[in-house]
Amino acid sequence: MLPAELTTTEAAGQLGVSRTTLMKMIRRGDIEAHRVGSHARLHAEDVQKFRERRRAQQLEALSALRDLDEEMGLDT
Repeated sequence: MLPAELTTTEAAGQLGVSRTTLMKMIRRGDIEAHRVGSHARLHAEDVQKFRERRRAQQLEALSALRDLDEEMGLDT
């Protein structure tokens, strides 16, 4: 079971990105974080939801590429 709050290192591991990339995502507002003293923390639920949204976007993009391949007659 995941803790309710994750450090940026833990969250980055969950998302499969570097901590630096995660910090950029937080600054852009792609994923929500809050401060505990001088450290950023993320709610585990927010990280899970972000991961699910990102996966859905990846699947949509893959489907669009397949459709394009079919339209161009590139599928084998």
